[in-house]
Amino acid sequence: MRRLVAWMGVAAAVCSTLGSARAADADDKARRDQLNADRAAAQAAYDKAVRECERGFAVTSCTNQAKAERRAALDRAAHEQAALDDAVRKRRAEERRQRIAHKQQAQAAAASAPPLQVHPPRPPTTAASNARPTRRPEPRSSDAQAAAQAEAAARRAQSAQRHERAQAHEEAVRQRNAQRAAQRAPAAPLPLPAASAAASALR
Repeated sequence: MRRLVAWMGVAAAVCSTLGSARAADADDKARRDQLNADRAAAQAAYDKAVRECERGFAVTSCTNQAKAERRAALDRAAHEQAALDDAVRKRRAEERRQRIAHKQQAQAAAASAPPLQVHPPRPPTTAASNARPTRRPEPRSSDAQAAAQAEAAARRAQSAQRHERAQAHEEAVRQRNAQRAAQRAPAAPLPLPAASAAASALR
């Protein structure tokens, strides 16, 4: 009975770890989406500021100010992104450590479980014994059932770990592509000579 309780505790711990990992991944995705939205908003504000600068007189200084504001916003987003990535790496390392510990506990419990007893075939009975009620087959050992449940839980944990690694790889690829796209943002075009001449004439 104690071994069954121990097996149930290991299975519950594995399920709890998987549930916490899914919730944390959902929070990470929401934060990454927000950071991407912040970068897009900074770029949109920069484009709008450049258009406003081109209508004024001090185009260069106005454009430089817009660039500085965009760079500050992008730097903040990059700093938060780095902090988020570091927190995700630490959390996933801890989750892997817990899964390995749970798996080792399950393997140790399975090794200590007694082997399943196999009963030899019963000899043929006489007519008098046939008249007796048929005995029901003995139920399967609770320890063996617990061992099977723990092995199934360990397999599910391994499958979830592989799925998490695939998701982490896909997320890293998406983040690298987003950072490269942000770094390749086109610079604002210089005002046309005709527009500069017209501005000088107005002065």
